[in-house]
Amino acid sequence: MPSRPVRPGLVLATVLVGTFMAILDVAIVNVAVPAIRTDLDAGYGGVELVISAYTITYACLLVTGGRLGDLVGRRRMFITGLLVFSAASALCGAAPNIEVLIAARALQGIGGALLYPQVLAIIQTTFEGERRGRALGTFGAVIGIASIAGQLIGGTLLALDPFGLGWRSVFLVNVPVGLAAAFAAARTLPADQPADGTRLDRGGVGLGVLALLLLSVPLLEGRDLGWPLWILLALVATAPAGYAFVRYEKRVADGGGQPLVRMELFRARGIAPGVTAAALFTASYAAYLLTLAVHLQAGLGYTPMMSALTFTPGAVGFFITSLVAPRLVPLLGKHVLTFGMVTAALGLLGAAGTVAAAGADLRWWQLAPVLFVVGLGQGFALSPLVGTVISGVPPQEAGSGAGVVTTSMQTGNVLGVALGGLVYFTVLGADHGGAASARAFAVVLPVCAALLLLGAVCVGRLPTPVGEASNAIVERLPGWASGFAYSMFLASGGRIGDRLFADVLAHVRERRLRRTQEAPESFGDFLAYHYGAQAEDDAWLAYLQREALAYAHGKVPHEDERLPVLRAQVEEVRRRQEAGRVPQDMDPELLRLLAFAVASYPRLLPQITRMVTGLNPDDPRFADRWAQFLRGLGERIETGGAVRETP
Repeated sequence: MPSRPVRPGLVLATVLVGTFMAILDVAIVNVAVPAIRTDLDAGYGGVELVISAYTITYACLLVTGGRLGDLVGRRRMFITGLLVFSAASALCGAAPNIEVLIAARALQGIGGALLYPQVLAIIQTTFEGERRGRALGTFGAVIGIASIAGQLIGGTLLALDPFGLGWRSVFLVNVPVGLAAAFAAARTLPADQPADGTRLDRGGVGLGVLALLLLSVPLLEGRDLGWPLWILLALVATAPAGYAFVRYEKRVADGGGQPLVRMELFRARGIAPGVTAAALFTASYAAYLLTLAVHLQAGLGYTPMMSALTFTPGAVGFFITSLVAPRLVPLLGKHVLTFGMVTAALGLLGAAGTVAAAGADLRWWQLAPVLFVVGLGQGFALSPLVGTVISGVPPQEAGSGAGVVTTSMQTGNVLGVALGGLVYFTVLGADHGGAASARAFAVVLPVCAALLLLGAVCVGRLPTPVGEASNAIVERLPGWASGFAYSMFLASGGRIGDRLFADVLAHVRERRLRRTQEAPESFGDFLAYHYGAQAEDDAWLAYLQREALAYAHGKVPHEDERLPVLRAQVEEVRRRQEAGRVPQDMDPELLRLLAFAVASYPRLLPQITRMVTGLNPDDPRFADRWAQFLRGLGERIETGGAVRETP
């Protein structure tokens, strides 16, 4: 039976439904927390476990889910994940007590971990080129939308109360959607063959889950249980369990196996600060969402719908910037994350002041402006987070790096729920009134802001990707602005703007190295190419003129950083000699000087160019004449002075 043709649009729609469900269920429970606690007669620690049981299993099994996709096929694993997720959602909706609900949520997390890693792999194999970029952009937008939609969808379902199901509807809504998505996946996703040689690191999975449980469960349950001895011992045991996990993973790797997490990945400069920044951001985000939902409903007596509407300004801000952020990354680089985290932190501090001032009389419209600012910052920070962190990782490690960062985000989610709940309920004490809730929430918000500011510090430690200046926006300013920066540096003898100069120099250095590698083989075309490319360097060439007057033949600032580019250019000339394109008796260093002179002369001395030819260097007529002259000059050098006959 012939296979059905692949329809990329339907493939993308199908996998994005699974993505939406997996991300949505991280947050949808927040709005239902008070209703679940009342109906099942549970403590807040137990309800926090309902939230965290999902993220614990989801975090621990994401990498394993990706390996299983390689082992048994991505389409099969995606469908399996949807079915497990749907069955677990039905069990959540039917849970008779808090213990069953926690277990069902853990099973939901397993389903999410099985389906989610297949999405990127399916997109990568289904789309190519520009279409792949658009598909990945849509994927990122769906993640952003799902991250904020949980509050709104959950509040709407609780307000409408379909069939009198109450809080159970926030879980049962997944069942028909998941089954429909599984049916669509079976009919639309392309068949794929399992990869040979893939093995599961069962020991790594077990130790990773154990370490996370030893840390998160005591933090979630300790306050409700009165901090018994076993809780404290579990917390202490977290350190040896984490150490055992790291040692085991190294041993598996040294033995030629396939560890769950390859520890050598952390040697890449971007991973350690990136993982920390990701975990801090999601910890702040989770603590903020949980405590805001509890304060609005349990503290102020808001209905679920009113609570969801209070979230709306933040959701709108998040949606706007989650779409804008990817477009700003080429301009600002990693600073998009820094700006987002700092903006969100300022919004949280503003919200803390608003809540503390209003107390039990808080109205939703008083929070709207600051929550909008919080949402703006969170959208800037979340949308490009994974891509920015792994941009400094070698390409062959990008898949593993993304898995580690995503896992750290879910781990941060677990710890954020634990930390936010611990601070809120400790400050709240026995008084559950509106004023006490406001005091507790006003304490949690600065803690969330502090986590974001620490995350911004970690972002600052991310390496600058190749070809990207660490102060990327400066190099993209108009030429006169870069020229002004150069002039300030030069006029002050390097005492003003040295860091700025170093950033711009890094960008110039990378750009000129790239040109050296991209230049055509023919020596005439080589000269013409560099002449045309010099148009990007007007500000730099003007600086070189002033630098020559200031330093003459003395050592110039940042000379050691500039030498590798010059050596690379000389080596390119020497390579052309070895290839027979340049006569062997010509000095490659002096030939490099000649190449720079003829490529740069018109722009270095524009007044001479104008007086000799009557044309400015930027005039297209002069550019054509000079490029043709350079091609002819290069051809004569390449052929040893002989003129090739035109056929």
